[in-house]
Amino acid sequence: MFSSIPLFLFFFYFLTFSAIIFSFALSNFRPFRLPLCYGCIIENTIENVLEYFCVAARYHNITRASKELFVTQPSVSNAIKALEEEFGVNLFYRNNNKLTLTPEGEKFYQNAEELLAHADAVRSELHELRKQITPVRIGIPPMLGTIYLPDMYLSLKEEFPDVDFRLYEYGSIKACELVLEEKLDLAIVNAEQSAIDKCNLHIIDNEDLLFCVSKDHPLAEQSTLLLNMLTDESLVLFNTDSVQVMTLTRQFKAAGVNPHIVLNTSQITTLINMVKTNHIGCFLYKSMVDMYPELVGIPVFPAIEQRIGVIWRKGKYQNAVTEKVIRYLKNY
Repeated sequence: MFSSIPLFLFFFYFLTFSAIIFSFALSNFRPFRLPLCYGCIIENTIENVLEYFCVAARYHNITRASKELFVTQPSVSNAIKALEEEFGVNLFYRNNNKLTLTPEGEKFYQNAEELLAHADAVRSELHELRKQITPVRIGIPPMLGTIYLPDMYLSLKEEFPDVDFRLYEYGSIKACELVLEEKLDLAIVNAEQSAIDKCNLHIIDNEDLLFCVSKDHPLAEQSTLLLNMLTDESLVLFNTDSVQVMTLTRQFKAAGVNPHIVLNTSQITTLINMVKTNHIGCFLYKSMVDMYPELVGIPVFPAIEQRIGVIWRKGKYQNAVTEKVIRYLKNY
């Protein structure tokens, strides 16, 4: 729907203006030559020319018309001259600085006023249509939302002020499922999951996982950690269906580590508070560590890298707005 609006405007202006020109040109035995650049002429020049003519007709004066329109006097004079040359008739009688419509001018003025009124009505209707466009539904996990959402949402609203964005907080796996079920249009997810191949994927970032502890934790002074150093450490992690936790589980297994997990939670606040007030560790994306100055982020060797990407369903028709949003996020 959205992509058809310019085409709709084009045909509205083309057909309406052509009807006016056709009837007027017949009465003056001279056909009107429409310029080749229909789009720019119809949406800009023709409407402006008609408005300049109508305002000059109402005020009977070029100077007053130009002040009303906030344009120069030559702009108004040239618009009227272009119309008169095109039709081969005088639209005004000129007596010093006073303009009076000729019979041909009267006829053209009535048609031009009608066209401008229709144009305003169409714009109002299209503005209302924009408000009714299906919203763009975006899913994002809690942890990634902490990193990206504030700035990303503001950026999207600046780029697409008329779009109704609906944001939903889901884990990466659930968000992927909802995209495949067409209950979400797109999602920002951790791409380290098997179902990701069923979706279109564009990587927008790479994030290392850091082991995070309070500043008085015994490991806080370490510059780097091996996973086997966490054998006796108490950990608080996200829920077991989190892609991050699934990645850590594979890494622990490969390192022969059986971690002591005291809590799995879906709440970032709970996780952070547990780490701050107890000698407990957690894993956070590197970009998140600076948000919590009371914590220390320690790199793990070998590094645990997570790909972050925007996904949308393969083979699904996307409306023009969603396509633009996807292109924008791919370059975010």
